[in-house]
Amino acid sequence: MDKKDRKLLNLVQKEFPLEESPFALLGERLGLSETEVLSRLERLSQEGILRQIGGIFNPQALGYRTTLAAFEVPEEGISRAAEVINAHPGVSHNYLRDHRLNLWFTLAVPPGRNLEEELASLARAAAARRYLILPIRRVFRIAVVFDLEEGVTGDGGPPRISENLIPDERTVRLVRATQEPLPLVPRPFSEVARQARVSEEELLTWIREMLRRGVMRRFAGLVRHHRAGFRENIMVAWRVPEERMEEIGRALASEPGITHCYERESYPDWPYNLYTMLHARKAPEERVAEIARRHHLTDYLPLRTVKELKKTRLKLFTE
Repeated sequence: MDKKDRKLLNLVQKEFPLEESPFALLGERLGLSETEVLSRLERLSQEGILRQIGGIFNPQALGYRTTLAAFEVPEEGISRAAEVINAHPGVSHNYLRDHRLNLWFTLAVPPGRNLEEELASLARAAAARRYLILPIRRVFRIAVVFDLEEGVTGDGGPPRISENLIPDERTVRLVRATQEPLPLVPRPFSEVARQARVSEEELLTWIREMLRRGVMRRFAGLVRHHRAGFRENIMVAWRVPEERMEEIGRALASEPGITHCYERESYPDWPYNLYTMLHARKAPEERVAEIARRHHLTDYLPLRTVKELKKTRLKLFTE
């Protein structure tokens, strides 16, 4: 990537124009032609750096239930268990981590489906010895931006307070269309509107309204962090006293390199209640130890990724 590539990727992550000709507007800001902007984005997409540009929704606002889950699976059964978990359309991320609870994945189920029953069924099929359901209680940080000029992680803004929306047939059509990769053509929203069977103006108005209401968290570009130079990452489960949760949650959410910070459900035999994801260019364990010392946290569990088993965009309202 050259300097213009990095500036362009920063802009599509942070300030993608919701206008009829967004790539021409990006070009004006960068001193590039629309054709060159499209050419660069196409190349960055082919190189695997740009994942896609599109709508990033809050599934809960559309009636979905979501959770982080952890399975304890015997070593000899990991491959089979991963196949079972990855086949579920509501699983978007699945990682093998260096702990007895070795398979960690996210699960989303649509309205009308029972989350607990889905997980119990997956656990049986995966021959899990034990499993945890770890739904979010509070979000302190989400919507990460990788600043490719400064080489640091940035913030996509504070978590939006979302309104719950009962999705009708039109809403489902619009969600399906806008969650797909935006076409890299001069009038991309015109093509998306055609797929959703609405006008271009109606589509753009709907996107802005969904952003205002928090149903859509962002309309933006997503980059693959490891291709962008952020090759190291680690999830950490922290045990935080209840009276310090607000203080520590906000403090860790503001730490450089921490891209996600959630308060989650805890249990008597699993007391960890705050989870962070740290992305770094090297040695994330050193950063974790430094953070722990600075905030006087002594009970925490680093969960390093051994292998990425599945990582994809969650698709809502799939057939």
